[in-house]
Amino acid sequence: MRYELEMKTLSTVISGEIKEEERRRKERAGVHLPCRITADGRVAVPVYGALRGYAEIALRANGEDVCDTGGKGTKGCGKCVLCDLYGSLGMRGRAMIDDLRSVENYDSVVKKVMHVKLDREKGNVSDALGAEEIQEGTVFTGNIVVLNPKARDTELINTGIEGINQFGLGGWLTRGRGRVELKIANVERKSWGALVEEARKKAKELLEKK
Repeated sequence: MRYELEMKTLSTVISGEIKEEERRRKERAGVHLPCRITADGRVAVPVYGALRGYAEIALRANGEDVCDTGGKGTKGCGKCVLCDLYGSLGMRGRAMIDDLRSVENYDSVVKKVMHVKLDREKGNVSDALGAEEIQEGTVFTGNIVVLNPKARDTELINTGIEGINQFGLGGWLTRGRGRVELKIANVERKSWGALVEEARKKAKELLEKK
């Protein structure tokens, strides 16, 4: 099952770089919270953690026995419905989740901003923090591919999506950042047998070129 995702930012979003060398390079240039940029110049926003995290909270609140993988050293039980879908340490999940990628280039949708701290007594600037903010109205796309789909998969994925839409994505949520509208734009089901047909078709095309 392939779920095509589409996301539009409703407020600015801060979703940080994970590569340490790139973070250090940007910090030397005065940007402490850089965006993650793909090799072809798009902005990448990971959603795996938020999808699973919100689903864990919601399902536990609904009385279901599912993992809390947000704590230090947690590995996942390998038995609950979310471990079955998203995986646990030592067991691959059935869901393969893309980072969402911006439709437009980084230069078009990201602005560098400076956030300042004010001394409460003197009223002057005491510190400053540089950040890269993804602007409102930026459109992202991506896919979730689920192997051997089960009856609850769409419900579980949508639970995480509803959490993201209600509470946000990325950093500085308490400051109004990270408000997005994420949805499943399309669902496509394929059988394993379809891989054989596609491979046969491509093989035929390659042979005909010769």
